[in-house]
Amino acid sequence: MDFIYATQEREISDELWSQFKAGNPDALGRLADIHHRSLLNYGTKFSRDLEFIRDCIQDVYLQLWERKLFLAEDTVVKPYLFKSLRNKIFKESVRLKRLGESSELLFEPEDSSGTIESSLIEDELQNRELHRLNQIISGLSKRQREIVYLRYYQGLGNDEIAEIMDIGKPGVANLLSKTLREMREQWGAYLLAFCCYFLWLKGH
Repeated sequence: MDFIYATQEREISDELWSQFKAGNPDALGRLADIHHRSLLNYGTKFSRDLEFIRDCIQDVYLQLWERKLFLAEDTVVKPYLFKSLRNKIFKESVRLKRLGESSELLFEPEDSSGTIESSLIEDELQNRELHRLNQIISGLSKRQREIVYLRYYQGLGNDEIAEIMDIGKPGVANLLSKTLREMREQWGAYLLAFCCYFLWLKGH
């Protein structure tokens, strides 16, 4: 069902992208509605300032409208929006001299009390397992946490992650392999696979 939903989302986004490229402002508004939650969740991995993130998202869509004639027809919408937001956050953080703030760009995992355990499962053992997974994720580097989020919370493929993070596909594969190896060393392979699957379900 989740795969079907992701496929439908992409098909709808592709159609709306074509309409937006043709100059339909309502199509851009519908794209914004479809991807708003995902973009906001992704943005909060870089900053806790929700107003700042919302302003960046708005700027992304304003720039899309201004540049619509120069955008590719065959753009894969979700990764493109993620990359645009990521770049916008970094650019605005530098401009506003926010990078030195301790609360910025931490890329923390989801709040386990409100977004993973409570909404995924009620079983106490599974709750403890997912809480442990969050602890392990917290110990990863910022880029490792980002790649886990994009892969297992958003269900994106290596090609899409490479575009968003601006690294080559071999770099994505190597970083993901290294990250999973480090996580597996702290936890058994079965439990890691089990919880990554539930994280992927949570992102859809």
